[in-house]
Amino acid sequence: MSQTSFEDSFAQILRERINNYFKENNISVKANRSMKIKMVTGLLWWSLSYLFIYLFSFDKLSFFLLYVFHGWGHIFFSFNVGHDALHNAISKKSYINKLWAYSYDLLGVNTYMWRFMHHQGHHSCLNVTDEDMSLETAGFFRLSDKQKLKPYHRYQHYYAFIIYGLYLLYYVFYKDFKYFFMKENIHLKGVKHPVSEWIILFIGKAFYLLYMLILPLVLLPFGWSFIVFTFVFTLFMIGLVMSFTFQTTHIIDSTYFPNHNDEYENYVYHVFATTADYSVDNKLSNWFFGGLNIHIIHHLRSDICHIHYQKLTHILKEVAAQYGVTYRENKTVYSAFKSHMTALKLLGNGSLDREISTNLNYARFIKN
Repeated sequence: MSQTSFEDSFAQILRERINNYFKENNISVKANRSMKIKMVTGLLWWSLSYLFIYLFSFDKLSFFLLYVFHGWGHIFFSFNVGHDALHNAISKKSYINKLWAYSYDLLGVNTYMWRFMHHQGHHSCLNVTDEDMSLETAGFFRLSDKQKLKPYHRYQHYYAFIIYGLYLLYYVFYKDFKYFFMKENIHLKGVKHPVSEWIILFIGKAFYLLYMLILPLVLLPFGWSFIVFTFVFTLFMIGLVMSFTFQTTHIIDSTYFPNHNDEYENYVYHVFATTADYSVDNKLSNWFFGGLNIHIIHHLRSDICHIHYQKLTHILKEVAAQYGVTYRENKTVYSAFKSHMTALKLLGNGSLDREISTNLNYARFIKN
């Protein structure tokens, strides 16, 4: 069997097995009852936890704890609801997905720009330097063996905690605006933003600042410095959790960085080469992370609701084993975190470059 026919056969069988799972069980690829419960849980967590800030903040400590708890609601809501909705994975009706997708605007992130930066700027070009926007860090990090190595990158696995923590603050107050107005970006060339999106961008940011910062400053008696500190601390916490959640699926010590987007004849192989799962069989991880920890199937079929990912991943692993295709998985959240930190260290000192360049079998991604 030729290499091309082998690859086509693997991709075809994998696609058939995934489709058959839904046909044989007579279920939809979209949200089921369990997912709807998670959607209601996310909405209630976000809304009620915010209300509790004003009802039960009897002192600084209770305000701080309730505000941070509200921040965890932001994480859960975005992971489990907003992300699926932006991939049209909740419903077959586009207006329902669009409605739930606006939860990202409630959390300070513009949904319109996110689609550009995530769909075109990530899903279509995983780990491809100068195309995958998740690798773009304004030079703070070296996240690919194709990026220029600078002296301070040697310490990136130490200062990652600080930069990752600042990620949401950067996103809310700068990144959305940067890409909205920066037309020279490869994924935004020639794009003319609708007037409605201009309005939503500014209104969304204003609303976020209003309820997250201004109202507590006006309505609660704890002093502006303490409230601002709590606001910054909470966004730092959210940024830290979100950054590590996403980075541990693509930047690990066994990952691969394709030279270009057409390196593989079938993009299925591109996904397997650049993506890893973690904590697949842990119920708590799957409940909280909204399937972001089960990431290979997400990149293969982002239109499928994450509630189905765990069972589909067992199918994926079986087919990969049958065809001798390397499946990357870290068994726990900690092992995924450790693998990412190792990758940062190796990329920071250039070691991962040598490991990749001398391992052609690994680069081609097929086992002998």
